[in-house]
Amino acid sequence: MTMTPVAIVLGTLGVVGLLLALTRRALPDDPDRPHESAATAIFSMVGVLYAVILAFVVIVVWENDGKARDDSQVEANAASRIYFTARSLPEPQRTELMSLAHDYVATVAGQEWPLMALGQTSPRARQHVAAMRLTTHELRPTTADQEILMADTLAAVDALVDSRRERTSALTAPLTPLMWSGLIVTSGLTVGFMFLFNRPSFAMHLLMVGSVAALIAFILWLVYDLSLPFSGWSAVSPEAFEQILQRFQEFPPDSPS
Repeated sequence: MTMTPVAIVLGTLGVVGLLLALTRRALPDDPDRPHESAATAIFSMVGVLYAVILAFVVIVVWENDGKARDDSQVEANAASRIYFTARSLPEPQRTELMSLAHDYVATVAGQEWPLMALGQTSPRARQHVAAMRLTTHELRPTTADQEILMADTLAAVDALVDSRRERTSALTAPLTPLMWSGLIVTSGLTVGFMFLFNRPSFAMHLLMVGSVAALIAFILWLVYDLSLPFSGWSAVSPEAFEQILQRFQEFPPDSPS
């Protein structure tokens, strides 16, 4: 079961409250704590370093998520281009390519998209792509118009293959385990040093540390969610392919262009 942002924030506040109570018990209130100035200086350095790392990571996953959405739209447009260009081709390539383009879009939207949430792709979709390429190369143009149509179809197939490769490459998370380890360690250090600050009021101390910890936990959850663009709360939807599929239904193979 996927944890919600609210559950993550509340859980973080609960853990911080427990750890803060234990820390204050271990370090009794003392206005002249000798470690306070050193902790403050180290916290400043760690905080700056953490902010730089976190900003870099957020940008990486944000761009990865946006690119996955763009690649999906480009791929759907390429399939549409194949379908409607094939309407002007001679038989049997006309019917074969239109059928393959339709089946490919339907397979991606209906079968492959749920598989991508599990980090997998559809073998059937890959077969459709191979068949489209093979069928296009079987064209034997006899007129200048047919040569142009064949060139356009080949370009559309290449565009579909390239955009599909880019889309499926997004199934691999952009952050390595080492980067996650660095994020978690620096997050712990950033929050941990705040435990050492001398605050007479437990409620005020908890408010300060808890708010920072909750914000960091939310950002880490957001980074994780964006690093997997086809699953989670902000998952890319197959809307682009569903819209193209509706267009195919509006213009079946036997309808006029």
